[in-house]
Amino acid sequence: MTETQKQNNTDWATRGAYWVKTAPEGASTTDDLNQILIGLAGIEPGDKVLDIASGAGDPAISIALKVGPQGSVTAFDANPEMLDGARNRAEKMDLSNIGFEVGRMEALPFDADSFDAVTCRFGLMSAEDPVSALEGARHVLKAGKKAAYMTHGSRAKNTLFSVLRPAVLAFLGEEDDGGVERRYRFSEEGSLETVFKAAGFTNIEEREAAKTVIKEKGDRFWQTMLVRGFGARIEGFEEARMEALHGSLEKAFEPYLNGDQYELLSTDMAARGTA
Repeated sequence: MTETQKQNNTDWATRGAYWVKTAPEGASTTDDLNQILIGLAGIEPGDKVLDIASGAGDPAISIALKVGPQGSVTAFDANPEMLDGARNRAEKMDLSNIGFEVGRMEALPFDADSFDAVTCRFGLMSAEDPVSALEGARHVLKAGKKAAYMTHGSRAKNTLFSVLRPAVLAFLGEEDDGGVERRYRFSEEGSLETVFKAAGFTNIEEREAAKTVIKEKGDRFWQTMLVRGFGARIEGFEEARMEALHGSLEKAFEPYLNGDQYELLSTDMAARGTA
C-alpha cells in the first residue's frame, strides 16, 4: 500500500463515523442519483451486482431493492468504518440480498465474469489508478454487461460544496490546502469517457446530470455536508460558537435565496461502458 493510500484510508477512517451518523436510516434521500446509475447499468430483478465504494450504502441499498430476493448486491469499500452505515441501513430494512466486503477498487477480489453489472457512485475520483480500477471492473463483469460510474460535476455547478467549504474554512481561520481537488477530477466533459476507453470498455456513453435543488429559508440544509466534512473539527464547539458558524453559513448562502427559498445548483457526471 502506498503512502497516499494509507493517508486516504486514515482520512476516511476518521470521517467514517460522521458519514454513518448522517446516513439515512432506510431508503436513500438522494435516490434520483442511484436510479440514474441503475438505469445506465441496465440492472434488472435477479441480477448479481457489484457496487464499488459503497460507503454508507448508496447506491447499494437502492440496487438491493431493484434486484429483489432473487438477485444480490455486494457492497464493496476500502474502509470498514464507511460500510457500517450501509450495513445498519440494510439491517433496518430487512435486506438479506446484500453482502459487504472490504478492499481496494484497484484490486477487486472477485473472479472474472462474476457480475451482471458494476456501479460506483462518487468513488472513482479517489482511485490512485482509475484506469486500473476500471480494468478490474471490466474483468469481473460478464461479457456484454455494463459498468456505470458517477462523479461530481465542476465546482462552479455545485453550489452547496463550493459555498460551504470556503465559508467554514474562513470561520475557522484556515487556508484551503487544495486537498479536495480530487473531488473534481472527472468533472470535465469527456474525462470519464477517456478513462473508460483506456480501460477497454466499448459502447461508452457519458452524460451530465444537473438539477436545481430547492431548500426552504430557515432550513439548515448544509448540516449533513458540514458534519461529514468537518465533524471532527467542530464536534467540541460550544453552542454559542456553533450558532455563530451556522450564522456565517446562512450569510454565505444569501446570494442564492430567492424569496423564501434557496436555489442551489447540483451537477454530476455519469458514464457507462460495456465489457
